[in-house]
Amino acid sequence: MAESADPLDKQYNPSHDAPPGSGTGRVSAKPEIDVSVSVTLGKDMEFTAVYPIVPVRKLRPQGKKIQWDVHTGADGTLVERETGLQLSSLFWEADLNARSPLLVNSSGDSISGYRTWTLSDSDSVVLPIENITDYLEKALLSLGLHTEARTSFITFWLPSFLSHKYIALRFMPQADYSRIAPLSISPEPDVVTRVFMLFQGVRNLVAWPVAQLRALDDVSHWAHVVGVNTADAFNMDLSRVLEWGAMEIPS
Repeated sequence: MAESADPLDKQYNPSHDAPPGSGTGRVSAKPEIDVSVSVTLGKDMEFTAVYPIVPVRKLRPQGKKIQWDVHTGADGTLVERETGLQLSSLFWEADLNARSPLLVNSSGDSISGYRTWTLSDSDSVVLPIENITDYLEKALLSLGLHTEARTSFITFWLPSFLSHKYIALRFMPQADYSRIAPLSISPEPDVVTRVFMLFQGVRNLVAWPVAQLRALDDVSHWAHVVGVNTADAFNMDLSRVLEWGAMEIPS
């Protein structure tokens, strides 16, 4: 999973995009303040890349943590406080263990309080590849992603989408995702929105009758599923955090 973060006016904006088991994100905050951003992973995930490079700290009894300390400029740039490195974003990537019960339990049931990272006919939509970008533009807008974030999300994953004729996808409740990869920002922003999508290629359409019909529903229902307040997500008077990303689940 990969994360990156880049500053937009009064907004922290991370996102996830990567091959099976990875993602990306972006960070922004109020102008002219010092901000600390940290990500913690449990035993089922491993950091594979971070930028700027910072130490990966092992936690006891288990887990890993990274932290960046940056200054946000009035022009929306980030400056790493220790090195003076100027940035448009922060980035982290991590892999989810292929043997993790989050992936191998095909029933989608809860495991130790976590809902598994799977897709099914009961919770997903299925779309032909020619409809995927239009659907995502509308869905991501309803989830609070601004233009640049929507474009980055779609273009990052487009090569993966194009390797399939049909795609199943769903957006995770942000509370579920936050249990797996907690995000901490200090000072705490007014609004935190974490948007994370699971998707996979579909070979047998017969197994997805409800998901195909659900793709015709208004995309605004994803805001309820994820737990997004769209008005607050776009409110320029608030300090906001937007995290976006995705992971491809093997078919």
